Amino acid sequence: MSAPLSTWELLHWVATKPTRSTREDLDALLARADFTQVARDVLVSGPPSEKTTALRVLRKLATPEAHALARLALRDEAADVRVLAARVLAGTQDAADWRSLQEALDDTEPSVQHAVMDSLARMNPAAASDLFLERFERAPLAEKLNALATAQRLGLPESGALARLGLASTSSTLRAAAVALLAREGEATEGLLIQLLTDTAEDVQLEALHALSRRAHVPASVFVPLLSASSPLQVRQQALRSLVLRGDASACEPICRLLTAPESSLRRMTILATARLGCSGATRALLEMLARTRDEDERADLVTALGQLGGPEAWEALRQALSDESLRVRRAAISAWTSDAAPPDATTVMLEHLRGAPDIETRKAVVLALLNNRPEMAHRALRLALEDSAPEVRRMAVRALGLEASPEALQILREHQATERDPDVLRHLGAALERQQAPGDTPISVDSPAERLLFDPARTGQHVAEWLAVPERYPATERFYFYAGGNLEQLGTDSRLHAFQYTALGDQLHIQPEGAPGRSTAFTVTPEPPASNGMPHRFRLELARDILFGTDAPRTLHFIEPKQTDTASDDDF
Repeated sequence: MSAPLSTWELLHWVATKPTRSTREDLDALLARADFTQVARDVLVSGPPSEKTTALRVLRKLATPEAHALARLALRDEAADVRVLAARVLAGTQDAADWRSLQEALDDTEPSVQHAVMDSLARMNPAAASDLFLERFERAPLAEKLNALATAQRLGLPESGALARLGLASTSSTLRAAAVALLAREGEATEGLLIQLLTDTAEDVQLEALHALSRRAHVPASVFVPLLSASSPLQVRQQALRSLVLRGDASACEPICRLLTAPESSLRRMTILATARLGCSGATRALLEMLARTRDEDERADLVTALGQLGGPEAWEALRQALSDESLRVRRAAISAWTSDAAPPDATTVMLEHLRGAPDIETRKAVVLALLNNRPEMAHRALRLALEDSAPEVRRMAVRALGLEASPEALQILREHQATERDPDVLRHLGAALERQQAPGDTPISVDSPAERLLFDPARTGQHVAEWLAVPERYPATERFYFYAGGNLEQLGTDSRLHAFQYTALGDQLHIQPEGAPGRSTAFTVTPEPPASNGMPHRFRLELARDILFGTDAPRTLHFIEPKQTDTASDDDF
């Protein structure tokens, strides 16, 4: 039987293991009677990985001897060791620890200085605030930025005084950081923030705009001047967002002037802003733009906005948009016609379009829109789809009916079985009928439980799931929408929409892009760590090959269950 590891061997193993050390690892070291002596030796002559591991345990130990060792490590040559040493001292009230941290403020490594300031502020907020003020004017830029960031993060006393010192700087980066700190100071600073909207630096203007945007009582008149052509593009865009957040229709006139802006991104923001604010006076200008522009994205936004603003002329244009050459524009028009704002004849228009649209994708989009937005018309739309000449439209209808546990859906499927001739549709039809007719079995998928993993991973009964490439960047991230019925949409960060068909059987996902060969890969859907109520609220979709973009690299997407709040532990180390 092998001998147990010595304390140093255990520390070395924890420091060099390929996976991140756990709390259990640190607790095992903490339980060793000779750990403090081993830690002292390691901090004198060990490698950085062992030193940082020792410091993580010393932080849990929190004894005078542990703090003395941390003070020793504040002079280590490795910056990451000095950072952890500073954090070990955050919870102490010892004068020697304060002096050591105060001396470490002169460290030239910004990350170390950041950790030192954080620990000082947690030890004694008032004294730390006074110390930062005293050093501010003669401090280098990095220290000033760290001081402002620490004051903002921890809400230090005298934050306003620090911010005002920062505003006097010639550095726009420092002034912008000072504005971010000033934004915490309440209504008393609003006058100064409004003055800063005229700062010569764009980043300062933007920071002031962000601060004022969160204050609902600031009048729209403060933001309107920033819409002028003399303002930088990002400033104009942020001013526009601020006005939209207020929902003040009095800003419609100056906003509508931006419809002629030379920048496409600003025009598109303005188009959607007119709809959000209900700027009915913009309808004529939007119609003229729709008749003039050839840009697909802009046309789709115009159709969306006109659908929200409404009016006879708008709906006439939207009727024509149903036949636009661009699929994205047609989809936007279909969404408008199936919205609550659509005119009384909308259902008739949609059913006629379902019968008469020349392309398959449009007919499928009509069916999906009616299913999602007009459930009272679902069966009528699905009956029409079952008469479609294209097998994939009929297949989509079969799959949608197979998801229902209703006598009417079962009857429609049985009737269609007598007339269907396409082998692929018949296969899906047989699977749907088998599910429907199974006693006591609520259908979870037409032909494979694997597909429900994609459009309803949390088993809540939904018919579409949004999967994100990078949830932390939402909404500025790739989004993928898996629909019940085999439709998949990709919405890029450039707002371009791409449509696919997908099927999932077992652990294989197959997608069929528009006008390109189909692609397949193995996939898994797994829940991430559970929420506080014990139910999983986030899921990972792992693709062995990135068939969405046609590469051989693996890809991971993330689903966040709607109306759930993420909770995560925050481990500084």
